[in-house]
Amino acid sequence: MVNKFVAKKNAPKEKESMEKEEKKPEKKDRGIKSRFDKKEKKAEKKKYFTRIIGEHLEKAGYETDPRDTRRRILLYSIIFVVLLSALVIIMGVVNDVRIGMIILMLLSMWTLVLFLVYALLAWGYCLLLDVKIYQRTKQIEEVLPDFLQLASANISAGMPVDRALWFAVRPKFGVLATEIEDIAKATIAGEDLDKALVKFSKKYDSNILKESISLIVAGIKAGGELSELMNKISLNIQETKLMKKEISANVTTYVIFIGIATVVAAPVLFALSTELLGVVKEITTQVEFDTGTAGQNFFSFDFSGESISQGDFRTFALIIIGISSFFSAAIISTIRKGTIKDGLKTIPIFIAVGLLIYFSASFLFSMALSGFF
Repeated sequence: MVNKFVAKKNAPKEKESMEKEEKKPEKKDRGIKSRFDKKEKKAEKKKYFTRIIGEHLEKAGYETDPRDTRRRILLYSIIFVVLLSALVIIMGVVNDVRIGMIILMLLSMWTLVLFLVYALLAWGYCLLLDVKIYQRTKQIEEVLPDFLQLASANISAGMPVDRALWFAVRPKFGVLATEIEDIAKATIAGEDLDKALVKFSKKYDSNILKESISLIVAGIKAGGELSELMNKISLNIQETKLMKKEISANVTTYVIFIGIATVVAAPVLFALSTELLGVVKEITTQVEFDTGTAGQNFFSFDFSGESISQGDFRTFALIIIGISSFFSAAIISTIRKGTIKDGLKTIPIFIAVGLLIYFSASFLFSMALSGFF
């Protein structure tokens, strides 16, 4: 009886000790889980950036590993910071800068500057890939009607849809031909044709391609007459292209006005203003004013204060011409093509022509005004 009573009395203490022992590993498990979650989040961030570059590379038609691309961008960033750090050290030694100040500048370069350079290089690389993707999308949209007409003829001849698409491929189709080959390989491997077509349409930011593929997929699922459907899709795409050309022709006057105003008129006016500023400064330096006349009480002019120099105004004019030429090329490209990506080639041409007209007009105005003064 005594042993039973002692056992009952010690039972709650044993339960409490068991609960404490069970709670201790739970705390350790929570700490391990939190550390593991943090590592997973960091890995997800790296994977997210790698995935973005990988998607851009795939859409642009490159088969390189995105991790190698990321390492290459990081290597270029480190090389740039190393050269910049060497320049800072040399300049600091030449100018007798304190060692603490040099160390502070180096620390800022290897933290903030390295991150900024890496971000700028990655952004610039993605921008170049976007341009490449846009060019590939444009090539697909140009040959898509011809491809659909050939596929429609093959289906009318009695071929199944997958074989009709495969035999409609021609070398002149370029990017579209390689994509259709990939679709054929996927279907041979066992993937459904509709899923392969949808995956192909999602690779490119093209409403024409997405709508065409969605109609074809709907026709495949419904079991309708695909030859007539593809033929109508091809005709609609061609009509849409003709409408875009007509709209672009109707806005030609606006394009000409914007181009002349920014590339021709603005540089000529800035050149005239630059030379007139120099002439006015020469006149004010040559004219002597008598401060003791009676007319001083009514009219008084003071030209002794500091004014804008001709060199500063010339720098201002060059900056404004460059900015206005950039935006005028972007606006013209948006009006004509609907996107700025198609006008990236014209931006340096606009800037170069604007600056050339400015320097030419400045030279002519300086020669003309020098004969009067």
